[in-house]
Amino acid sequence: MKKILFAIMVVLGSFVNAQEIENPISIVESPSTDTIDIQDSIQSDYKIKRISIGLKLGVPNIASLGVQYTLPFLNNHLAPYFEYSSYNYNEDEMEGNLKFSEFGVSYFFNEKGRGLYLGLGVSSLKIDATYNDISLDFGKTGSGTAEIALNTTNLKLGLKTGGRIYFRLELGYGMGTLPQTVSFKATDNLNPSYTETTTEDIPEIPGISENGLIIGNIGLGLSF
Repeated sequence: MKKILFAIMVVLGSFVNAQEIENPISIVESPSTDTIDIQDSIQSDYKIKRISIGLKLGVPNIASLGVQYTLPFLNNHLAPYFEYSSYNYNEDEMEGNLKFSEFGVSYFFNEKGRGLYLGLGVSSLKIDATYNDISLDFGKTGSGTAEIALNTTNLKLGLKTGGRIYFRLELGYGMGTLPQTVSFKATDNLNPSYTETTTEDIPEIPGISENGLIIGNIGLGLSF
């Protein structure tokens, strides 16, 4: 009889112990769908590197520095950007300074701030040119300075990689009516009191025509 009672007590003790172990497990609730969505959103947002700074080589910018910021709303599709370049040039009959600037916005087709995108921007290409050895009337030779402004609205298709170091490729077209010549007052090199209005060709820049300019560049930089 004692053996039977002992066996029953062992069985009951095991059952109670099993219940105590099972209950803590049963009260641990699995994450809700809302919690999982929030966590996924935070992780996805954390992976996006919103600021990109880099260098572009191509036309018409020649070589420019740029910065882009991917906005944290609208599903990370929009990224405003700004580019700038400035350098001096010196040729036989002309010297001066060229400045290029562009601002606009890129629309990325995915929600990670990288991959394929469309860009829409406004650019300004300004040239402060000094013309030397200009042929004037009566066999005179002169020189003069002119400011040239080429303004366009640019539409571009681009591809940008992700990661800390990124690469990009852009192709597009800048629309605008661009002058091919410039008129200015030239001064006789031997007699500064003599001036004459003259017309000279604008410096030849690859990809530029009367109706617009071709855009093509490659770039690389850092994202963080």
